[in-house]
Amino acid sequence: MDRKTAEYDYEASSYDESRFCSEMGRHLDYMHKRIVGSFLNSSGKLVLDAGVGTGRFATWLAEKGFKVIGVDLSREMLEKAKRKAQILNTDIGFILADMHFLPLRKNLFDSCICINVIDHISDISKFLKEVKYVVNPKGFFIFNISNLQSPYLPIAVIVNLRKHALFKGGIHSRWFTFREIDILLPRTGFNIKEIKGCMISSPIPLGEKLIKIIKPINFFVETSKIKFFSGSLFIKAQSNAH
Repeated sequence: MDRKTAEYDYEASSYDESRFCSEMGRHLDYMHKRIVGSFLNSSGKLVLDAGVGTGRFATWLAEKGFKVIGVDLSREMLEKAKRKAQILNTDIGFILADMHFLPLRKNLFDSCICINVIDHISDISKFLKEVKYVVNPKGFFIFNISNLQSPYLPIAVIVNLRKHALFKGGIHSRWFTFREIDILLPRTGFNIKEIKGCMISSPIPLGEKLIKIIKPINFFVETSKIKFFSGSLFIKAQSNAH
């Protein structure tokens, strides 16, 4: 087992609790799902959750009527996701695999979501080609990136330094400019269809005290022109072969 996988296995037991149980965390969870939900079409379709983690999105989508298969390289994350799915009585398939080598057949999925994962993938082009292979050309690829052009960046650096998370356990982390993604997607076979933003995209110092200010900021920025300066950009893309 490599250091990266070991770190994800270690984080599995406290992942949800450390991120989404506070009032701030619950708001961010709501914002993420609000945006992803607005990007997806009708329920009943088959969705790949690439980097499913503890099943935060997979279980939510299954409860909304989607058929879901989740892929992750961490066995412990998948075990937690499976337990969550059993408790909620949702039927979800889980596969242990590297994001760079998806063991799935061509055009199998109607859509793929990949939330809070792209930043940690070492070979983005390879991953995008894998997604294009397994998603139907009429389907969508929905993901988010940490935005290098956001005023939120210095706060995120401080938070991660305090948590000793910038160079944690061999986990690859990076932020992107929108231009980088706008160039990369067509090269790997995708066109951007829609963009939304979440300005404050992860817990911040004094976040609980500032939550009444943060909520309206996030709601306003989501679809405004200011979204391009959001801490996290959510992107809906589709195969350019469509």
